[in-house]
Amino acid sequence: MSLSKRIKRHVSATPHLFRVICHLGFEKTCAKELQQLGLVSPCTISDGAIFLEAKIEDAWRFLAFSRTATRIEMQIAEFRAENFGRLEKKSAEIPWELYFFKSSIPAVHSFCKKSRLYHSDAISERVSAIIQNALNERGILPADLDDGFSPAWNSPTQTIFVRLENDICKISLDLAGEPLYKRGFNRHVESAPVRDTLAASILFEAEFYSKKILLDPMAGSGTFSLEAALFKAQAHLNKTRHFATESLPFFRPAAWNFLTSHFQGIDASSLSKIAASDFSEKAFSTLQFNLISAGAAPFLKNLPAETLQISRANFFDLPQAKAGTLLVLNPPYGKRISADITTLYREIGKKIRSDFTQADIAIMIPGLAAEKAFALTPNHFIKTSNGGIDVKVFFIKNG
Repeated sequence: MSLSKRIKRHVSATPHLFRVICHLGFEKTCAKELQQLGLVSPCTISDGAIFLEAKIEDAWRFLAFSRTATRIEMQIAEFRAENFGRLEKKSAEIPWELYFFKSSIPAVHSFCKKSRLYHSDAISERVSAIIQNALNERGILPADLDDGFSPAWNSPTQTIFVRLENDICKISLDLAGEPLYKRGFNRHVESAPVRDTLAASILFEAEFYSKKILLDPMAGSGTFSLEAALFKAQAHLNKTRHFATESLPFFRPAAWNFLTSHFQGIDASSLSKIAASDFSEKAFSTLQFNLISAGAAPFLKNLPAETLQISRANFFDLPQAKAGTLLVLNPPYGKRISADITTLYREIGKKIRSDFTQADIAIMIPGLAAEKAFALTPNHFIKTSNGGIDVKVFFIKNG
């Protein structure tokens, strides 16, 4: 049987177990987004990850359109390995030529927990050697494939994850390459920016796509506004970056192009205004660079001119918000501020009680002192981490 036919039978036509990595605390948010993107099979939620069974084209759709996932892995093997002999034997049985070309040896990252094999570097070295030997013996080059299988891009990043827990070894292939929070374009950043995937997770949890107005008045680098603007402009990840899966033997350009050009994504037609502002002159310049003159600007051409509004303004001077507004706040904290956090959050709480009683709120709060000073009770909150600092994200529904 030709390699193309084997790929069709064992990779393309067969459901696989996928591990979708997301931000801690936002697992249900990510699962909901995947369901909105067409996930129909049940999924299992773990700390910082979602496990689901699907076909490879479903995983491609999640890669192309998910904004909350940070990595997507496809499991290619699971077996018991109490010693290195067993690990090497079972690893050698994996048909590596289905997953990599002869010319691309993946990096191997190993993790061990409660297992007799606990030396992660030694595990990585052995598995890497086995992959290289297998590809030298059975692997092919991209030009040798037929029947529509051909790489669309030469990824510099191919990765295998080997996880051992309780002597059970699970080997997974990373489909993303660079982490998905890397959106694919350069930008300027202010100190301690929120990651794109975390900003997207907060926006999705607050159901920003159903609002009329998004206010981002402590924008900093503008990540919240950037995520919303890219989403509104339908500039999904398949338009701003490449993925490791595009350079693997089972990639089918025709199927990928059909999927990405015919899938509409999640409807955000009601969102008509995205207002990003910051009181800092430097932050305002960063906003202009990231959203207007460079950064994501080439991918926002489909956005109506009146939708995205950038200004230099003080949050505490903003007028009363209208119904249908989402106010999202990532106030400065940690290394980003030398002022008294308690005072800052007390004043933010007062401003919200005064002028944002009709708006929904999503705000990041770093610690009990800030939480008490804020003095507003959320409908619910999510514990997560931002820049190595434990935070709660408060969600308040008024609209």
